[in-house]
Amino acid sequence: MRTVGVIGCGNMGGAILCGLADALAGKYAFCGHTRTPSRLAPLTDKGVVVMPDAKALTREADVVLLGVKPYQVAAVVEEIRPCLDRKKLLVSIAAGISLKRLRALAQDACPVIRCMPNTPALVGKGVFALCLEDETLTQAGRDEALFLFGTLGLTLPLPEAQFTAFSALIGAGPAYVFAMMQGLAQAGVTLGFGHQQVRELVTALFAGSAGLAEARPEHLTQLRDAVCSPAGLTIAGVNALDRAGLTGLLVDAVLAADARGREMEE
Repeated sequence: MRTVGVIGCGNMGGAILCGLADALAGKYAFCGHTRTPSRLAPLTDKGVVVMPDAKALTREADVVLLGVKPYQVAAVVEEIRPCLDRKKLLVSIAAGISLKRLRALAQDACPVIRCMPNTPALVGKGVFALCLEDETLTQAGRDEALFLFGTLGLTLPLPEAQFTAFSALIGAGPAYVFAMMQGLAQAGVTLGFGHQQVRELVTALFAGSAGLAEARPEHLTQLRDAVCSPAGLTIAGVNALDRAGLTGLLVDAVLAADARGREMEE
């Protein structure tokens, strides 16, 4: 049985480890290491083995996932490098650490994969971009990475050149969605709904709308227009959004995030 190990079990690393342990119990073994061992206590009931240090984890694991902060990556990879070999996969979810940099840090001791998740991964609804461009990566390694992250949400192989764009659109995307949700909730409170009640209503609205968009093949504009009866209240609201330029604002937000991301990479 192959083993997945996660170094750095904070919000994202811990969520990935928890999700994999739930979805693949009996098919994979799991271990974790983090500077705050209490974070792993709830996962021991799922069969996750707590490792004393990063090197011990790397010796045990076939797939080593780096869940640490970007500024910690270099030190962690230097620490575990003696334990890496061609039979292992090293996966990093650290933003801004290029594949070239990861390979240099690992001294090409093993194949390397970059992964960019978004925060809905915390509830098993993530979107993951995977960079599978390391030429030492075998087809079996590619397939395994796609399988593992595919159990946690939508997984998309992407060239590294598109990672910043992915981050601007999908990685940052929950912030845009939550801003829209907050605006609708605020309107609901203004109309007399209670705070908790309107939160539940708006959350269900977004979940249901996303489910409809996933289930139906029509263009998103058609799905919007289907809600708008002639001379009805919905078209009045949509007209107000159009006058305010909501679509253009969303495009501008994504492009601004993309521009900032490219500045950060320089």
